[in-house]
Amino acid sequence: MEGWISLHRKIVDWEWYSDTITFRVFFHLLITANHKDMYWKGITIKRGQTFTSYQHIIDEMKDKKITIKNVRTAISHLKKTGEVATKVAGNGLLVTIVNYDLYQATQKETADHRAIKWQASGNKQ
Repeated sequence: MEGWISLHRKIVDWEWYSDTITFRVFFHLLITANHKDMYWKGITIKRGQTFTSYQHIIDEMKDKKITIKNVRTAISHLKKTGEVATKVAGNGLLVTIVNYDLYQATQKETADHRAIKWQASGNKQ
């Protein structure tokens, strides 16, 4: 993996912020979601989606204390409050971060925003 994600400080006000496992699972899904559409093993995985499984999430987070039940519960929380949607696909789980584009600007959008901010501060190119 390469690149970066954007995370607003308002995350501390989010209802799942204090639920350690739900927050951690959501953060993991956010950093593993595709930043552009891709085709993998016959499945189109779009920007803001990741193809995974409960066990794969545990393996990637490298935390032996987190169980499949913990991950299933966390994803259930996130589905209930509209952060993610899931679909069984092949032998895994296709997870969609519902408002991915609100969370993550493209690099071009970020560069454009910086340019606008720079010019608004009185600096001209």
